[in-house]
Amino acid sequence: MTAEHAHDLPKPLLLAAGALVLAAILLVIVGDDLPQAPPTTPDAIVSSHEVRLRTLEDGAIVPVLADGTRLPAIRAEQAGFVSGVIRGLSRGRKLSGSDADAPYRLSRMRDGRLLLTDTVTGTEIDLDVFGRDNARTFAELWEQGEARAAGKSYLTDSAP
Repeated sequence: MTAEHAHDLPKPLLLAAGALVLAAILLVIVGDDLPQAPPTTPDAIVSSHEVRLRTLEDGAIVPVLADGTRLPAIRAEQAGFVSGVIRGLSRGRKLSGSDADAPYRLSRMRDGRLLLTDTVTGTEIDLDVFGRDNARTFAELWEQGEARAAGKSYLTDSAP
């Protein structure tokens, strides 16, 4: 074996790489024809609540319902996932020049999923795909909104 052929790649490896590139191209071409999840329709929503999520200096988040009712604050040490979601949606609002303080819509779907919708940009996030523990805080917010709608008191005081 000469020195100039010592660094050639094995033929099976080159064939596998070529097949991979070809498969990727084929998936892109036929990808639009593959079945996709149906869009969210209003009749799939069981109940929803509009809520503003205000972040305090200490990292806690204060949820405020559309009617001005302030829900119990989410402590900073429990607000990590909620903060991340808010930051992502806020970035979309900033890029579009939209109202940063507009409410979000938290909806429970007929199949039990939780959906967070940015009422300004229309961005929808299926919260259950991030795992039960991450979705739990949003589920508790939805339950508090339900309690408020039913006249029960999970709530603290009115927002300033």
